[in-house]
Amino acid sequence: MACWLRARPALSLAMPLGQARLNLSGRTAKNTLSLSGRRRMITLFHKLTVILGCALFLAGCGGPAELEAPAAVESKPFVFNPSIRMVAVDPGRYVRVTDIQQTITITKRFWIGTHEISQKEFESVMGSNPSFFKGETLPVEKVKFDQAVEFCRALTLRDRKDGRIRQDMIYRLPTEAEWEFACLSGVNTPFSFGVLENSGEFAWSAENGADKTQPVGGKKPNAWGLYDMHGNVWEWVVDWFAPHPKAVQLTDPAGPSGGKHKVFKGGGWSHEAKFARVTSRIMMAPDMGINFVGFRVVLSETGGSR
Repeated sequence: MACWLRARPALSLAMPLGQARLNLSGRTAKNTLSLSGRRRMITLFHKLTVILGCALFLAGCGGPAELEAPAAVESKPFVFNPSIRMVAVDPGRYVRVTDIQQTITITKRFWIGTHEISQKEFESVMGSNPSFFKGETLPVEKVKFDQAVEFCRALTLRDRKDGRIRQDMIYRLPTEAEWEFACLSGVNTPFSFGVLENSGEFAWSAENGADKTQPVGGKKPNAWGLYDMHGNVWEWVVDWFAPHPKAVQLTDPAGPSGGKHKVFKGGGWSHEAKFARVTSRIMMAPDMGINFVGFRVVLSETGGSR
């Protein structure tokens, strides 16, 4: 039975990090990652689907939501019992440090999934499974941004009809700021688990034998009970990519209303653990999918901040 827990926000700090770009192409590709300012080249090998115009930036930003509220439907009596296991996150603030230090305030409560959406969950809602690596308990991947948005829309309609969520509630993708806030879970380090050396206990990455996706929830959770916020698959967030705003105080930050690329976060099986820092980002066109990108959902009131 699905259920929800409650997290208590606290001030948290993401450490500064440089910027890098990742160019991907081909079905089986040799991909070179260039870290600016350090003149280091890291060669990554992995199998992937044809992707053009995918870039990796280690920074952070906020952005707008995409999902409009579905119309109310006739439903069963309401008993709060979301289909996805969730953690409630109360309003709070955290500090993001990149080239500048920013205090970011989240003003609205939301719930976030304790795990990445599994293939079983995705197929039960959508009737299909785009994943390259097959397995019911594996995270869905190779999923396009637009497909993730449609999953949220369909799950909202289903759970409203079944009386699992209120008619004024909606599943959606998290904003980048919400994702970072939940990932940090009240700590003052670049990772929710502290230092990079602890990554093996919390994150599936290329450094600990993960040559493909792994069952969701297989590593330790962060302090708020969220699994795989680092590693396994990168996760779509709702933001269009844009450079950081320069303001040092941000409230429910929102990026541009449109753009060419969407952001995903958190690192994955295909990359070294250092790329799973809270501030790490990849951007990719929303109509593309790749076998190291999935998503998790949040639940909020339609009158909320996003």
